[in-house]
Amino acid sequence: MKLKIISILALTISATTVMAQNEDDAIRYSNIVPQGTAKFISMGGAMGAIGGDMTAITINPAGVSVYRSDQISLSPTWKSEKVSAKYYGTNAKSNTSSFKFSNLGLVSTFSGGDGFGCISFNMGITYNRTYNFVGGYTVKGYNDQSSMLDKEVYDFNNDVWDGNPFYCADLFAYDSASHKYYNDYELAGEYGADQRKSVSTSGSMGEYSFLLGLNINNAWYLGGSFNIVRINYRQISKYTEEPDIYNFALNDFTVTDEFSTFGGGLNMKLGLIGWLNENLRVGVAFHTPTILNLSDDYGTRIESNVWYNDESGNFISKSDTESKGGVDWNITLPTKIIGSVAYVSPKGMLDLDCEVINYSSTALDDTDDYIGNEYDDLNDRIADIYHTTVNLRVGGELMMGPAVARAGFGFYGSPYKSSYENSSSHKFVYSAGLGLRSQIASLDLGYSLTTQKETSYLYGFYDSAASLKKRIGVLALTLNFRF
Repeated sequence: MKLKIISILALTISATTVMAQNEDDAIRYSNIVPQGTAKFISMGGAMGAIGGDMTAITINPAGVSVYRSDQISLSPTWKSEKVSAKYYGTNAKSNTSSFKFSNLGLVSTFSGGDGFGCISFNMGITYNRTYNFVGGYTVKGYNDQSSMLDKEVYDFNNDVWDGNPFYCADLFAYDSASHKYYNDYELAGEYGADQRKSVSTSGSMGEYSFLLGLNINNAWYLGGSFNIVRINYRQISKYTEEPDIYNFALNDFTVTDEFSTFGGGLNMKLGLIGWLNENLRVGVAFHTPTILNLSDDYGTRIESNVWYNDESGNFISKSDTESKGGVDWNITLPTKIIGSVAYVSPKGMLDLDCEVINYSSTALDDTDDYIGNEYDDLNDRIADIYHTTVNLRVGGELMMGPAVARAGFGFYGSPYKSSYENSSSHKFVYSAGLGLRSQIASLDLGYSLTTQKETSYLYGFYDSAASLKKRIGVLALTLNFRF
């Protein structure tokens, strides 16, 4: 048996264990490229020292105090995801798309007096769909090095459980001499199978923000927000393996994993923007850890076809087994610190944001202590695998009368340490957009393209590594009305 098991990555969702969580949960809801209004998207998300935008104020809440009039905003968004996968020389392409509303917000301004001190205070309520999980990919190819059954029989021999769906699907056999279970590949002493895995994801992550900001002398802008986070995530993966080994008992098997997470949590944000002079502005924001209470439902279904011999000859024994489970759990997402600097003139502006996130501080916990110290072990692995990253965003705006042209770029560092797979799996964001403005309304159009290369595994062996190239496009249209 090949023992090249990847212990640091949970590569398949399996209902054969009580705890469905893995290291991926530590970054799924925090290692994201934020979405929102067309202006925010087209400027690459770099607006921390500028504000005055319904999504920018959720990055630096001090931006809510920059508003000079009441405003309402609405943003429909279209997302497309294209993934190219390469596995043992075989290429596969996948395309998905979806339409959702990414932003709805209202800001009201209140005069604080004409003298020195508080010029105004503003209040805002916004909803931002911070991420759209709709996507997926397909991987396929011929593997003559290993099988998913190698990983599963290894796990089974080290923690035997008669309810294991692979065991129930008749994919393991028992050797009374060695007192161990084995699969047909080990018995044959060779490998060779067509393998295919399709993964489909859906759902979204959104944030309701309640903001309050103060304008001090038209020079210093303070803001804070209380935020309610909601998560709805679902993943379905289907893995099929068809051996082509002569006189092989196993004909084929298919594993379907379904996994869904629902829940939400809370966080708070504080921010400051300073107008140092007529042109130079600086900003800083602090996001507290986000504490989420989540509920998982997960299940594994295995369909197998195995050849058997009896006195009447060969026949196929078809097996269909299913295992389900669920668990309630908590996760604490890491703190964020954002520093910003901007140059503003009548002809336009340029902003640079620097965001620092320590992914190793992510912590999982069980709500009812049912699982015990298994989460402690998982948190230790999270601290070992992930590290602090720096995300950079730069964006600019050029005024051309009532028309506005925008462009931006973002770099999101990989959360993995250099000694682990995908340590160079950075995200690059390229964006552009246009806007039209009047005294009472504005119309903005923005587009961003996120590219990323990463390695994914069909199951927990290095021999099942596939190379993925992702291209995620987001097109947003924002309507703003001032009154």
